[in-house]
Amino acid sequence: MRKLRRSSLSGDAYEFVRELFLSGTRYAPGDKISVEELSRELGVSRTPLWSAINRLEAEGIVEIVPRQGVYLIDYDPARALEIYVAREALEGMAARLAAANITDKHLAALQTNIEEQRAKLGARDLEGYYALALEFHEQIVRIARNRTLERLLISVLAQIRAMRIQRDYMPMHLPQSCDDHEKLLEALRLRNGDRAELEARSHIRDLTQEMRRALAAQSSTPVRAKANAPA
Repeated sequence: MRKLRRSSLSGDAYEFVRELFLSGTRYAPGDKISVEELSRELGVSRTPLWSAINRLEAEGIVEIVPRQGVYLIDYDPARALEIYVAREALEGMAARLAAANITDKHLAALQTNIEEQRAKLGARDLEGYYALALEFHEQIVRIARNRTLERLLISVLAQIRAMRIQRDYMPMHLPQSCDDHEKLLEALRLRNGDRAELEARSHIRDLTQEMRRALAAQSSTPVRAKANAPA
């Protein structure tokens, strides 16, 4: 693991540790995180690491359990659904605000993003598609130009990235998601805030319903297996 620079240690530690926790390459949901071990590997004191971890707890990525330690959050079904319900409301408002602020340059960037999404789907690169889809939503959040809303939504989207580790909780909705993105982009192109909010909320609501169906199917599987077991 690379050592962190001595300048801007708190910011560097936050960016590095956040990416480490969200990547799924080292920690699985529910894993305990050793701050002391990370401190040694990164070559920094525990102070900037704890500063980073406190920020990540506020974002809903880790949980600090008193007298036990730091854990990467395990997104159970109830938590996963709560996040998507909140996401619908927040992204709906972000889309409405973005419609009032969007420029031709923004529109061109969003159109390029959607074209790249479709290219990734055509190549069956689902991870590449997913990264671009999240980037599409993050761009709209930034275009909205509301710092409070942006802070809340960036936290929500970070949690959704973390949920990717638990793939059963992640609705992909392919290729309809690209079509949904096109509808949202068209509303933004028209600078129609009502329609933009409607399209954004509808898109996230559909993903939430798909998640509900997937979780219901999972919960019913053991019951069917038990019913079919030998007497």
